[in-house]
Amino acid sequence: MNALKNLDKRIAEIEKLILVGFVVIMVCLAFLQVVLRGVFHSGILWADSFLKHLVLWVGFIGASVAAHENKQFAMDAMTRLFHGKVRSLVDLIVAAFTAGVCVVLTHASWTFIEMERESASILFSIGSWHAPAWIFQVILPAGFALLAFHYTVKAVQAAAALLGMAPAADPEKIDGKS
Repeated sequence: MNALKNLDKRIAEIEKLILVGFVVIMVCLAFLQVVLRGVFHSGILWADSFLKHLVLWVGFIGASVAAHENKQFAMDAMTRLFHGKVRSLVDLIVAAFTAGVCVVLTHASWTFIEMERESASILFSIGSWHAPAWIFQVILPAGFALLAFHYTVKAVQAAAALLGMAPAADPEKIDGKS
C-alpha cells in the first residue's frame, strides 16, 4: 500500500514539473507571438497550433494533479455527507467508477490516436519537418490513463479503509481544507 502511495506521489511530482514547464513555454511563446505581430506584423506560423495543443496537455495534466490532490470539481460532493465506513464505501464506489470510465476513455482515445497515425495528419510544419498531429494528441490516452491510475489508488485506499486495513479518509484533507 505504501509503495502504491509513494508511486502516486512521485507521479504527481513529475506531473507538476511538466505542468510548470508547459505553462512557462505557453506564456513565453504567446508573448513572443504578440510582440512579433505587433512590431513586425507577422508571427511564427506554427505557434498558434502548438499553443492550442499545449493547452490540451496542460488541461489533462492539471486534471491529473487535481485528482491526486482531491481538488477536482464536485466529483465527491455526495461523499462529504458521510463519515467513517459509509464514507469509505462511497469513496470506493466513486473512485472505482471514475477509474473505470477513465479506462474506457483511455481505450477510446488510443483508438483515435491509431486512426490519426494511419491518416498521417499533419498539425504544422517547421521547414521541411512536418509535425504529425497524433504526437500532440497522445495526451488524450495518456491523460485518461493518469486519471485512471490516480482514481485506482483512491479506490484501493478506500477499500483498505473499508476493510479496516487503513484509517478512513480524513474529510478535512479530502475537502482541500488542510
